[in-house]
Amino acid sequence: MLHRTIPRILTTTTTTATILMILLSALTTLTTAQQQQQPKATVIVTIITTATATAPQTTTTTTQEPPSYTSPALFQSSILDVSNTYRKAHNASNLIWNTTLTQYAMNWAQECKWQHSNGPYGENLAFGYPNVSSAVAAWGDEVQKYNFQEPTGFTEETGHFTQLVWRETREVGCAAIDWGGINGTERPQGWYVVCEYSPRGNIIGGNKKLGDKEFFKINVQPSSTYSGPYNTGSAGNGAQRVECIMGVWWVVLGWWLVLLTFG
Repeated sequence: MLHRTIPRILTTTTTTATILMILLSALTTLTTAQQQQQPKATVIVTIITTATATAPQTTTTTTQEPPSYTSPALFQSSILDVSNTYRKAHNASNLIWNTTLTQYAMNWAQECKWQHSNGPYGENLAFGYPNVSSAVAAWGDEVQKYNFQEPTGFTEETGHFTQLVWRETREVGCAAIDWGGINGTERPQGWYVVCEYSPRGNIIGGNKKLGDKEFFKINVQPSSTYSGPYNTGSAGNGAQRVECIMGVWWVVLGWWLVLLTFG
């Protein structure tokens, strides 16, 4: 009995190839199915742009007016405080505020004239000072040029000081107006201060019996050295007497206040 082996080998080979193709096809189908089932990853790129806008800043320059000029209450108190500090240092009583004098001062200040009104009162003028206290202090500081030992009476260099501390004077009223930068020498520049005093000081021929020299010695006193009579030399205006010990206390306190405030 003969057996053919070659055909059997061919059959086996064919069968094996067929099986491999089936397996390959199944594997391919499985892979494709898995790929279809897997979710697709989506990459989202978000670009955020931040813009910061700064609004342009507008700078407004405001000129601050001195409070002692714009506040009536501070204006009055500043004048009285500084004036009475100087007056205490020279044995003179405190001034009190007078509205009639104030109105007169305002009327003249509104004229915008750099000259005296030649009215019935004593009068001091100033302009261009940063505040009213410094204006009054400028009048008071004329004391450095005044000769107490040999007073010559009224002078342009010391007339503001002698009126400020004149012992017979009792009342004051002042006003101020800002005239800005007006050109010219006959008009005040900036804040124009006008002060009126009653009774007026700087009187020439006020007491014929004493004479001007002695009359000024009585009304303009150097507290630390004065040894004459402590009255104003006027018999009809309520002359006031001040004890010497009081004068000494006023010297110490008065000059200390002056140096503290204006030194």
